Amino acid sequence: MFPLSGAAYGLAFWYLSNYAPVDEYVLASLMTFVASIAFCSWFAIGVRNLRDDVLFAIGASLLAALQVLSFQIFVGLDYVTDIPTTGLLVCQAIWVGIAVAAWRIWARPQTTVLPNNRDRAALVPEIWSIKLSLAFGLLAIGILWPLLYAMTLLLELVGLDLIWDFIAEGYIAAPLSGVAFATGVLIAQEKGNLLIPVRQVIGVLFRVLYPIQACGLLVFLAVAVFGGWQILVAQEFGVWWTVMAAAAGLTYLLFGAVQAGEEPTLFGKIGDRIFRVTLWMAPVFAAIAIYTIWLRMADYGLTPSRIYAIWAALFMLFATIWLSVAAFGRRQSTPNALRQTFGQMAICFAMMAFVVHLPFIDPVTMSARSQKARLADKIAAEAPSSELSTPTLNDLSFMAGRLGDPGIAAIAEFQETYPDLVPELNALRDRNPNDRGEMIAVDRIPVFPENHQVPSALIDKLMTGPLEFYRRFCRDETGDNLCSVLLIDLDGDGAKEAVFFIDEDYAPVYRFGVDENEWTSVATLQLEGTQNDHAKLLRDLQEGAVDVVAPRYSDLKIGGRRWRQTR
Repeated sequence: MFPLSGAAYGLAFWYLSNYAPVDEYVLASLMTFVASIAFCSWFAIGVRNLRDDVLFAIGASLLAALQVLSFQIFVGLDYVTDIPTTGLLVCQAIWVGIAVAAWRIWARPQTTVLPNNRDRAALVPEIWSIKLSLAFGLLAIGILWPLLYAMTLLLELVGLDLIWDFIAEGYIAAPLSGVAFATGVLIAQEKGNLLIPVRQVIGVLFRVLYPIQACGLLVFLAVAVFGGWQILVAQEFGVWWTVMAAAAGLTYLLFGAVQAGEEPTLFGKIGDRIFRVTLWMAPVFAAIAIYTIWLRMADYGLTPSRIYAIWAALFMLFATIWLSVAAFGRRQSTPNALRQTFGQMAICFAMMAFVVHLPFIDPVTMSARSQKARLADKIAAEAPSSELSTPTLNDLSFMAGRLGDPGIAAIAEFQETYPDLVPELNALRDRNPNDRGEMIAVDRIPVFPENHQVPSALIDKLMTGPLEFYRRFCRDETGDNLCSVLLIDLDGDGAKEAVFFIDEDYAPVYRFGVDENEWTSVATLQLEGTQNDHAKLLRDLQEGAVDVVAPRYSDLKIGGRRWRQTR
């Protein structure tokens, strides 16, 4: 029956995704329910008595589906980015998965397969066992389809050449994949004792990787202290992803290192003393992430990605401090103390994953409120000029196309207050956020060196041809020009190539083909290091501080900074 349930769930997914028998408004929540009930039926049934297990499985699945439905009702899925929709589904998987793991460990078992252990430390290896069971399911799918393909190739030799086409049909392929996945999960569940050495191997591997990453992060912090901090905080939006990944990666390695084995120490007595010192690095990285998020939030307000970042960074900060306190305690061995703490952290993580998408405090709604408050002051300040600035229009476009129903409602209020100032909703959605307004004139773009010998007709042909699109992005907020062209022989053939610089960290390179009588793109240069400084670049071009570093459309060095070829 277990493999047949996989076929049924696979067929249900195929049918819902292809035919959508219900209104699209409830389709996402219905598919969430099917996925949750499949997971719960495989891992939560057979733990207590059948009635309790079924009630738990249905209750958890309904709760996940209702949370997705409430998100659709209050936010909508049509005009939001992939970040909140993906975050919504990932959070459902997190809290449902941890809830099932807790149900398996803390329930009163009907057999001797599962330990009746309410210790939160037991939650850590159980989470890993569930993850390994799912991995076995994916492995079974990965084995099934190459095997079926090889079999159909063999049968084609005797004239049966339509079998693969039949198997590849969705209504056949989905149930077959479901059967394979459920069979892999079943094998892992029935042979649960075999998962113990697998978890121990993972634990040993993570114990080897942990000090390696800890040394790398220590070097990072040392460089940041001695001058690298200014470079770090000067980075554009997204630096917190890197910093958070460092803290989360180090913590996850520790989560894997402590999940198997009953040794009294992790790295030996002396090694554990050094290890306890490394635990302060993850809270430091979490604090850096919070600071970098705050810098962007103070300037640009909240967005869904920043709200997820705030939740994750705060959780990592308090969780890693919690781990440090547990590791320095002397009431029990270091691995046992950490397992106990990780079990408590898993419960808190599941609660956070559930709370973050509750109505009215979900990332999209909170972002819309923040952007509405910020833009209300900006629009009021710009109203006397009878025209909104480009950054304000871009922010309104972001609200109209990426913040769902709350953003649409905020735009409607702005249009009611400023009917002649705020554009229509569709016009805002169609707006290119990188468009800086009217195309800049050709004669406003400087060409270096000033004494070049390239005919002006060819320069005009370049500006009105390949560069016509780029010229739309040459204006800054005040209308000044940001672009420039460098004519230089990059390949040593005596003909000049044109390097077009915009206010970005890349520069396209064009070559004029005499036979084709047109400019064609031949390479792209990528700036190494920090963000492009347009004013300094312009000064260096005027002073002629330009060197060809490598032959054949390769690298330039302008003012000591390298522009490396990427194509």
